[in-house]
Amino acid sequence: MYDGDFWNKVREKAYYKYLDRINQGLPGNSEQDWVNAEIEQKIEEKINEEAYYHYLNYGDYPLLNWLVSKREITERLQFLAFYLHEADINKSPLENWSEAQKLYIEQF
Repeated sequence: MYDGDFWNKVREKAYYKYLDRINQGLPGNSEQDWVNAEIEQKIEEKINEEAYYHYLNYGDYPLLNWLVSKREITERLQFLAFYLHEADINKSPLENWSEAQKLYIEQF
């Protein structure tokens, strides 16, 4: 499904997440850094796909297409996170945000 470039980007993100976590003295493990990096990269790929869709429909404005796509996807994620919060008010916002990202990647 994803080429080597995708996994290279995931590896780089995971490495920087690991370094950031270690430098701040936060608990956690490398596996979670990898999972978070993979989710972020998949969202970034979705943003790029949406930007390409905007390019095809609205013209050659690369930065504007990317910014609009990022905003639209962020709004969708916020809606999903809010919906998840309404469904289970006892969950933390961070858990809802993570679940919204996973749901968006799987369903859209």
